[in-house]
Amino acid sequence: MRTPRVLIVEDSPEMADLLAISLQTDNIESDTAGEGKRALELAQAKVPDLVLLDLGLPDMDGLDVLAALKANPALKHIPVIVITGRERTEDKLRAFNLGAVDYVNKPFNFLEVQARIIATLKRKSAADDAEQAVAQERQRTHEEMLRISRAVDAAGDAIAILNPEGHVTYVNEAYADFFGLGAPDLGVSERHRRLFQRPELWDEIWRTCEEGGAWRGELEMRASGERLAPTLCRADAIRDERRAFLGVVLIFTDITQRKRLEEDLLYLANHDPLTGLHNRRFFLEVLQSAVDKAQRGAHSFLLYLDLDNFKVVNNSIDHQAGDRLLVDIARTLRDQLRPGDELARLGGDEFTMLLNGADEAAATQFARLLVQLFDGYRFKEGGKAFCCTASIGLSRIDGEVTAEDALSHADSACYYVKTHGRNGHEVFRPDNQAIAQLSTEAGWSIRIKDALRDRRMEMWLQPILPLRADGRAYFEALVRLRDPDGKIIMPGQFLSAAENFGNMQQIDQFALYESMNLLAAHPQLSLSINLSARTLNNANLPVIVERLLSASNIAPDRVLFEITETAMIQNLAHARQLVTAIKQLGCRFALDDFGAGASSMLYLRDLPVDVLKIDGSFIRSVDVDPINRALVKSINEIAHILGKQTVAEYVVNAGVLQVLKTIGVDYVQGWHVCEPAPPEHFFKLGLENVTLPKA
Repeated sequence: MRTPRVLIVEDSPEMADLLAISLQTDNIESDTAGEGKRALELAQAKVPDLVLLDLGLPDMDGLDVLAALKANPALKHIPVIVITGRERTEDKLRAFNLGAVDYVNKPFNFLEVQARIIATLKRKSAADDAEQAVAQERQRTHEEMLRISRAVDAAGDAIAILNPEGHVTYVNEAYADFFGLGAPDLGVSERHRRLFQRPELWDEIWRTCEEGGAWRGELEMRASGERLAPTLCRADAIRDERRAFLGVVLIFTDITQRKRLEEDLLYLANHDPLTGLHNRRFFLEVLQSAVDKAQRGAHSFLLYLDLDNFKVVNNSIDHQAGDRLLVDIARTLRDQLRPGDELARLGGDEFTMLLNGADEAAATQFARLLVQLFDGYRFKEGGKAFCCTASIGLSRIDGEVTAEDALSHADSACYYVKTHGRNGHEVFRPDNQAIAQLSTEAGWSIRIKDALRDRRMEMWLQPILPLRADGRAYFEALVRLRDPDGKIIMPGQFLSAAENFGNMQQIDQFALYESMNLLAAHPQLSLSINLSARTLNNANLPVIVERLLSASNIAPDRVLFEITETAMIQNLAHARQLVTAIKQLGCRFALDDFGAGASSMLYLRDLPVDVLKIDGSFIRSVDVDPINRALVKSINEIAHILGKQTVAEYVVNAGVLQVLKTIGVDYVQGWHVCEPAPPEHFFKLGLENVTLPKA
């Protein structure tokens, strides 16, 4: 028996390796391709039995790869299972319309995917056997076909052979099981015709085959047990060597399970699996429809609800209790829905409602009712009762703002409530500056997520140059966001939003991985990498850093991490422990913006950092402000006494640079020293040629 072969098209080498290993346990061979073009080349050179296809490929969209496979006559019959992180319904529907047999969302259960692959290979094997049998039948007489038909008795598909007069002369066991009828029961073509839910289709199939063609299509058949079964039907004319018409061979594949899977996928694509409510993706479609209606005069209101004390339940008991609370909250909200309204869970403890046709008075009255309802709500678990109030933001759907903006406005109004006492509601109004600022930041949060997803977040470098002859230059890694139109956006415009809306950890992760890639590719490079307070609270950070250094064989002394004074003192004991653990690997630490905090000198002696970056507010005017000059000199002297190096940021002109040289600061950084630029600029120039400007 031939060993089946699977082509794995996946841009993640780790995921491809895991899939290949899981297939080996079932004696299934595999080839891997990380790009679409390579996948098409491999499929052409060595036709696989099945393709596992990721949609997010670096050189072309996976759906285009699927279309190319199906457009190739030699490859179009290969079954394709899509394995991807995309959750858009349109992607799933397009994949199935193009010919995919299955669609699996990441992350997935490897055992489940294994079972699906094996089942698909078995179906293909059975179909191949049946098709091969049909090809053989075309080359023989009708009597030869009847003799050879025993070879397909064990095929999983239902197979029938009809003679030129339309009499059913042979059916296999699968056919008898599927329809509950054998050849003697069927007799002439008319009786066979009645098995079709639309009998006129049988006339079309027979006519097509008589004229020398073949028929393929999905239809409903009257299967045994009086059920209507969705079925894939294939019909081919049987002809002898002289092309004389000898009859028709029919192959029926029960696709009930596939149809159920499609329905399940559509359900999962539109619903939250925990609560059964609609999810964010579906709700945004509904919201867009409401915006379109509002442009025609049918206004509505959007309600954004966030639970105030959800984390108390999660932290006091466990996540299972938190899940039970969310299910109970969903049930409570569903009971309050008005006819025609929509309810969704966006994620976590956030819920949205679309109040169709509601004006502001009705919407605020409804929000007030919910606030009162949750004010008296008690969740009982483990012998304890928990209060779980709600903060609610509302925004008007008037057709003048997009669906995303309306959601952002309601979210901002909700956030405003949470920062002003919670357990209340607020309507978004553009003239409320506090809410408007939150709305702007919420919009930036979405743009940050999109940029990270679309690989439009970039890493730039700025030199940190020594003032002493024995010093060694290094570079600070700085993030930049590139808009879809190509415009570079400075971090000052989006970092505040990232901190307020929880995007800093993703930005830090991007910076850390990109920096490690640069260090691995350029052995002469040393980098300073910024870490936010949220990342500094990640207890797994030392393990992550160690693995990254080890994986790329990067010398730890080439890495310096920058943390702000504010981030350090938020949880001084934890930060000190984490910094110490990473320093033990051989990396160094710098304290950024030093001097801006009120208590800098109080704890400086105990901080396990190697470098002090003196806050730029002191440096900018050090050449003209004697007080700032004295402060910088004091900080520099104390740092040296403690065995720490100093870096002066924001060196804006030659006068500032000269004063810093006189004071004895170790390193300087700023636009007068050298402007930030993409890494390629410095590599092309040569790292050794990045030097201080001439006096």
